Order: sequence, then structure tokens, then C-alpha cells
Amino acid sequence: GEHFEFVNPKDIPNYYPSQRSRATRAILIPNEGWINPNLLLQYLELSLLQCRQVTFKNAKVEKICKTKNQVVGLTLDTAEKLSGDIFLLSNGAAAGEILSQSNLGLNIQPIFYGVGISLELKSPGYPLKNCIRTPNRGGTCGVYSVPLYLGPDDAEDHIVIGASNFLAPEPFFHGRVTSVAHLLDSAIQEINGHFSDAQLVHVNVGWRPTTQDTQPLLGKTSIENLIIATGTKRDGFHLSPVLSEMITSIMLGERVDQRFEVFAPERELIRELDRAEAIAMGVESLMSQHYQHGYQPSNIRMDAQVRATFRKELEELHDKIGAFDWGIHPELINMYTRGYAK
Repeated sequence: GEHFEFVNPKDIPNYYPSQRSRATRAILIPNEGWINPNLLLQYLELSLLQCRQVTFKNAKVEKICKTKNQVVGLTLDTAEKLSGDIFLLSNGAAAGEILSQSNLGLNIQPIFYGVGISLELKSPGYPLKNCIRTPNRGGTCGVYSVPLYLGPDDAEDHIVIGASNFLAPEPFFHGRVTSVAHLLDSAIQEINGHFSDAQLVHVNVGWRPTTQDTQPLLGKTSIENLIIATGTKRDGFHLSPVLSEMITSIMLGERVDQRFEVFAPERELIRELDRAEAIAMGVESLMSQHYQHGYQPSNIRMDAQVRATFRKELEELHDKIGAFDWGIHPELINMYTRGYAK
């Protein structure tokens, strides 16, 4: 419902794509905003440090300890043990690792690492005043470039380019070379050819928590004093105002909107796609990925043959896992193929 208007692509400041990738039309969202999340987190941490009720621990939780039907404490990798009355597990994609190590007996679906990177560039002479993003790219949201505000006294020549994504059963601590190369090439070809002279300042690596049914895990568990909030994929940051209110209400024993119950951590998988719909979406997603990575069919028959091959493979995958009246979300195809999702 946000207001938008069509504009001439030639009027977009510092939009200098290659001729082959040039937009024929563009949409401006006048009220669109962006923020440097690093600064936001720094200010949030400073605010929390001033609260007497908050204590920071520079350690990793190795295990959640349970007695009967209650969590009684946490064991840290420093061998320190922490006790408490209410516990919230909200550590993104790594929540599955802690749950596995803790042997709590909870029936919670797998949580995968949606590994993605973004790049920080320094591009003197070509600062951005707006966010620029291209259309659908390889089944995701397109390559984007965003002005990166560093502070009132800093130059406005830093830009964030993003983003990549692939699901993995374990964390990646560094960006894959293929992801870095592809983002750089896409930014140069599709947004601004002058980025070829920019400096690569930093590679950001993130883990989007992605559940097997792609929906979040939110709310109380069958353990009386354990609450879980994860599986929000790309949206945890933006949804944090409403999610924090929800979690706070649960902790205080207050009423919570019943519609959140659909995302209960211990639930059956949400099957929102039927088989035919999922296979059709999967074929389009795979074709989109191939076109983004340089696929050029020699003729129209070849394109039809490739589509038929993808369809056959997806039908066989659905048969193999017994998905006859439901469908695999395109994002999970690789996890089912490799046996990490069942």
C-alpha cells in the first residue's frame, strides 16, 4: 500500500548499468527508508548497558539444562552455569544446534542456515541518494545497492551491495567466493559500471534462520518456562517491534493474539503449497537462477527441454519423499535433495 510513482530510469542518480542490463522503466518509492543496522545495534547495546537488570556475558551457551518439565539453567562454554526463572531461546539459525545439544525432547522441525552475504564498497564520486534494486534475480529479490550512513562527520561514499542466499545445514563463517564474484559483477552490470573502480571494504556474512516449512517458530513450548523465537528468515529485524511485544506479553503472563498460535514451535509442518503448484514454482525458480548465471538457450526447443528436465527431477523428488498431496517450497529443494529435510 506504499505510495509509488513511475520514473524515467535515466533520471535515477548514479544509475549507470551496462546497455544490456539497462531498465526500460523504473518505480520510485518516495517514502522508502534505510538504516545502518550496525549503528542501530551499537545504540541498542549502549542503552542496555545502562540498565541494572541487564548483564552481558561474553560466552556461548552450550546446553539448556532441564529438570522434570522446567529449565533450571544454562551451561556456558566457559563452564559457568546460569540460573533463572524464564528462558528465551532467540539466537537465530543456531537455535537448532543448542536444542540438539540439550536433548530436551521437544518435537521441533529442523532450522537451517540461510547463508547470505552483502558487500560494503567505498565509491568516491558516485554516492547513492536512494536505494536501487533490480527485479527478480535467481528466485530472490534482485541485486540492490543502499547508501551506508556512517556518521554525521563521515563521507557519504560507502554503499552496501546485496544479497546472496543459499540454505545449509551448518554455518558458514566466511562468504563464498562465487557469491562475492556474482554480487560484484551484478552490481557493476546492473546498477553502476563505475563500481568497477570502487574499493571492497568488507564482506558481511549472515545466517537467516530458515525452518523446514519456511515459517517462524514463535511462542511457548511444552517446557513450562522455555520460549522460542526464531525462523524469521530475512524479516526478524523488521518484525522485532511486534515480536518483542509478543514475547514480553508471554513472559508476563499477559494475553497474546491467538493468531500467533499457528507459529507455535512444536507444530506439524505448515504445508501451504500443493504438489502441482510447488513443482511449477520450482521450475520457474530454477530457470530464473540459470538465466541470472548466464544461461542462453540456443533455440526455443532447448528452453522447453531444460524445463521438462527440471519438472521430471522435481516430480521424482516429490515421489521419493512421499510428497503426493503437498509440495516442496522452492527454497527447500536442495535440502530435500541432499536429505537434510525429510
